[in-house]
Amino acid sequence: MNPIPARVAALREVMAAHHVDTYIVLSSDAHQSEYVATYWKGRAYISGFTGSAGTVVITADKAACWVDGRYFLQGEAQLAGTGIELMKIGEPGVPAWQDYVVENTPEKGVVGIDGRTLGSFQAIGLKQKLKAKELNLSCAEDLLNEVWTDRPQLPQDPIFDLPVAYAGESRVEKLTRLRAHMTEKKADYYLIASLESSAWLLNYRGHDIYATPVAYAFTLVGQDSCVLFIETAKVPEDMKALLQQDGVEVMPYDALADHLKSLKPSTIDLDKKLINQLLLESIPEGWKIVEEEIDAVIQMKALKNETEQANFRKAHIKDGAVMVRFLKWVKEHADQNMTECDAAAVLDQMRVDQENSLGISFTTIAGYGPNGAIVHYDPEQETCATIHPESFLLVDSGAQYLEGTTDITRTIACGPLTEEEKEAYTLVLKGHLALGHACFKEGATGTALDILARKPLWDRGLDYKHGTGHGVGYLLSVHEGPHNISYGVNRVKLEPGMIVSNEPGFYPTGKFGVRIENLVMVVPYTENEWGRFLRMETLTMCPYEREAIVKELLTAEEIHQIDAYHQEVYDKVSPLLDEETRAFLKDITRPL
Repeated sequence: MNPIPARVAALREVMAAHHVDTYIVLSSDAHQSEYVATYWKGRAYISGFTGSAGTVVITADKAACWVDGRYFLQGEAQLAGTGIELMKIGEPGVPAWQDYVVENTPEKGVVGIDGRTLGSFQAIGLKQKLKAKELNLSCAEDLLNEVWTDRPQLPQDPIFDLPVAYAGESRVEKLTRLRAHMTEKKADYYLIASLESSAWLLNYRGHDIYATPVAYAFTLVGQDSCVLFIETAKVPEDMKALLQQDGVEVMPYDALADHLKSLKPSTIDLDKKLINQLLLESIPEGWKIVEEEIDAVIQMKALKNETEQANFRKAHIKDGAVMVRFLKWVKEHADQNMTECDAAAVLDQMRVDQENSLGISFTTIAGYGPNGAIVHYDPEQETCATIHPESFLLVDSGAQYLEGTTDITRTIACGPLTEEEKEAYTLVLKGHLALGHACFKEGATGTALDILARKPLWDRGLDYKHGTGHGVGYLLSVHEGPHNISYGVNRVKLEPGMIVSNEPGFYPTGKFGVRIENLVMVVPYTENEWGRFLRMETLTMCPYEREAIVKELLTAEEIHQIDAYHQEVYDKVSPLLDEETRAFLKDITRPL
């Protein structure tokens, strides 16, 4: 039996006991993270929808879940039979969840939410909406906790030091840079809630979130102090000594609010988009808040230093060798009752076995045939499809190495392809090549470049419902800001040292999916009387699917780009392969 209706009913009883008319369950944790520890996966628990993003609203007699274009098909499948209505964000007639809350809550009623999961910036807009019916927002209680009787505990794994040989810059140097920014902003303190920002600034990594090596912590940086708020048992003595040596004090995770009260009223710098509502409310009266448009540490870590850049290149060559071995394995086993789960497990183990591997960087997507059209499809053992020696297997995967984070998508021909499949692959590849070889004026944003990837599809009246590129952290989150590539407006300029994905796709529902993804790095190109120009350097080292390319649809320049890339892949990756796999790589990278 589907357990979701019973869970929703139990939550409604708790809502009634607390006099809450409408309850909102978000996908985030207390740090506004994209990926969260299982303790924070309340939205998945109450709805059954397991995508990385979504919002559930429950009233006394209604329930709905909002998902974006990546998850339309997954949402339909997972919400079936739950009594929870699927809301496809951006589709005609679909209201924003905030408007739905207002419409379905009685006048002067109470809207409940776990304030730790509600971003303070998000709360401003929500409160404004609630005024229309004089609705009250209650953030203090986690009602879901009363229903979720077997809720997992917060992680307790220890953190570890990331040496300068990998980080490229010491804690002291990073703190000095941040304090210079604080001086410019006339701030006495800088409050960091982002897990990735704390880990990057203080050169540590953790194990609290699956596939993302961070730890639950806050950091408060003063002009002559720095406090890391983290479960103290998670900081080994040798790590604590290293932190103290660099002027970093360790305090309990839940001590931040009391610590702020112990300080004299000061000026504190923060990014409200990353601070949860309860934390914002804990800042004592009398403090002056300086709001950042974009968190300063996020901007700092987006520009990879020379050491990080060099390490990223090493990581992608190593990861390229893994991918070539995997491509060979898939093609040899496509007619042996292999499943999507089998393929994902084999690839994950190949990555785990690499030197300096900390595992994968996100749950591997392996979608065969129609499942490939589900953008963020997650194969499960009970339902995953068997792969046949035909059509496409779309595999989106990545790894965490001490040398950096990888993220790659390859659409693999498991056997003969239809003309429709080949044409779709080639159109996506054309957009991928155009973006990957882009040269552009300094000051351009990802919004300006997005059309390069979409144009071959738009010319045919086709498109894809996701962004074209996202930033990637260094041994941190596989999704990182502040930059991206999307036709949604982003005002962040692309700068040298930024790493971003290049991943156009096409997903005809019920047929197949195509996505081709490389990571690229923004690097200098040329400077002249017209200004300074930048270009993309491709980091990912793995061949395209030669069998899926319709050569007649390519220009001479595109053919040259593919051949040159394949030669580079062979030159860099082949030394890491055995003789048989090297011969396989030689064959699939032969000139078009």
